Amino acid sequence: MTRIFFAAALLVLPFCNIRAADFATEIMEATYKLDENGSYATCFLVRPEAPDTALYLVTAAHALDDNTAESILLALRKPTADGGYERVNHKLPLRRDGKPVWVRHPDHDVAVIRIADSLPIAASAVPLSVLADEARLKSSGSHLCSTLFVLGYPEGLEGDASGLAVARLGIFASPPSLPMASHPTFLADYTASGGDSGGPVFRADAEGHLLLLGLVTEQHYYADEMQGINQKHTIRTPLGAVKILHAKYVRDTIEKAARAGQ
Repeated sequence: MTRIFFAAALLVLPFCNIRAADFATEIMEATYKLDENGSYATCFLVRPEAPDTALYLVTAAHALDDNTAESILLALRKPTADGGYERVNHKLPLRRDGKPVWVRHPDHDVAVIRIADSLPIAASAVPLSVLADEARLKSSGSHLCSTLFVLGYPEGLEGDASGLAVARLGIFASPPSLPMASHPTFLADYTASGGDSGGPVFRADAEGHLLLLGLVTEQHYYADEMQGINQKHTIRTPLGAVKILHAKYVRDTIEKAARAGQ
């Protein structure tokens, strides 16, 4: 009996790994680095439903709010014949006639840029349908201490020279299925850094498909001030508690950007 069970497990485990790799690769290919003179953030591209043919760049609003530049560097990638990726840097305009091109949610830390013009390459994007609403989140079996995954660029770190994002594993540090109207964010437990803002947070749904839970907006710190004779220093210690904005508000902002672009 033990041998039969062990053999069955060997058959099941590779299948589970394939499914996990599929949903992770789907969002990894749609996640990109934003660079404004050495100030980094993470973004991902979303593809809406027809007839809208634009792409929607999603990131944390604070990554753009304080940006006075006319453009930002978007590190795109294209597949190569050997199975890898080649970096394609693209200057993405941030203003048109002196006005910001991004649309910001009025209450939450998410911003969206509608990209109607062609990019220099065919960039990967996830479909709008992968963004979780309350019903899909509950049906996915997500609860306190369930695992989740995050992609980002901690302190600008890249997975390779093409600009792949760095993947990390965390857990829900607060209940994710509380009513979103009164609980627009939840906490995740993992180590975040500057550059992670705007990164997608995701897991598999009940069928093993990609479910985008939200995006990274803030890391919580403990601040300890040290007073010297002539100087004062603040030491910030990460608490491993990261604020995640629910995907519902990402979808709302994409729809707002779509209406503004019509």
